[in-house]
Amino acid sequence: MKASVDEQWARYGRALIGSMSEVLGETPDDIHANLLETADYWLSLGLVLGLREPTHAQQLLQVIEAHEAERGELERDASGLISEVFQ
Repeated sequence: MKASVDEQWARYGRALIGSMSEVLGETPDDIHANLLETADYWLSLGLVLGLREPTHAQQLLQVIEAHEAERGELERDASGLISEVFQ
């Protein structure tokens, strides 16, 4: 049975919190909601960019990865997020 949008939204929220657990553990509790909202915004923006402007999204990712020590880590994190949301 396919999960409902509400179930997927709840899984997404848990996955987002889980993926940010290190950051959340290092910051005061009173700013966690702002951090999560910011992360959600930028992730959503990236998804829209990837769908509507895939060439620019790929170029931007190359710029970001040029300064990212572990490209594989980004790919693993992305795969983990997807598997948690769409189990």
